[in-house]
Amino acid sequence: EETIIVQDGLYWMEAIRSGATGLDNLTNHVDYIRIDESSNRAGYRWEPVPAKAGDNHLFLPGGAEIIGLMSMPVQADLVGPMMIRNWPQVDTQSGEYNYIRAKVRAITGSAVDQAEFARDMAFSYRLTSEVRPVRTVEDWAGYDGTVVGNVNKFRKLNFYEVKLTFEWPVFEFDGKESVGPNKRVFRSMVSGRLVNRQVNRLMPDWNTGQFPENPHSPFFFFEPLKFSTPKYVAQ
Repeated sequence: EETIIVQDGLYWMEAIRSGATGLDNLTNHVDYIRIDESSNRAGYRWEPVPAKAGDNHLFLPGGAEIIGLMSMPVQADLVGPMMIRNWPQVDTQSGEYNYIRAKVRAITGSAVDQAEFARDMAFSYRLTSEVRPVRTVEDWAGYDGTVVGNVNKFRKLNFYEVKLTFEWPVFEFDGKESVGPNKRVFRSMVSGRLVNRQVNRLMPDWNTGQFPENPHSPFFFFEPLKFSTPKYVAQ
């Protein structure tokens, strides 16, 4: 199990750091993604199964949506399941906090566990993702000069910490989902901008071949080779 967690941890970290959009095989491994806000106890649940009448989950059609949700910053102002407000933002002291968790069947490991008939018996873990801007000297010392302030805004927009927490195994007990005592944390830094895009496979940006940018979309993607500038940021 430890070996599987290490291999899956590296896979997830690289997928998030690179802003991957084509990993549609993830729908075979992610049972659900749940996002709970600090101010909303109801939360939002996403599953790779189309929602029918009476279902309370949203549909996860592909890997881009999965990576997009797992890359959402913890301080993003989520208004409903499909709406982000005031992004990009440089305020890293927001009162909101998004708890982003996924139940995942192991991506690596035995080929037998990858089959659909083995879903109930396959090794599963809980993955918690935390993406946050790097805190800077301005946060701690209160520097607000024009030059120093702009430098710190630039850092907050282009330097992020990614923390992935794996807990396992996930199992059902007395009708409730429970998680075992094992835990492992992966951390990494990302240099580049974090942009939210509207995941629409029928209407890509023909100039770039990517999904079009949308500051209100809940799907976030890192772009390690591009950087944001403070003048475009909501204060």
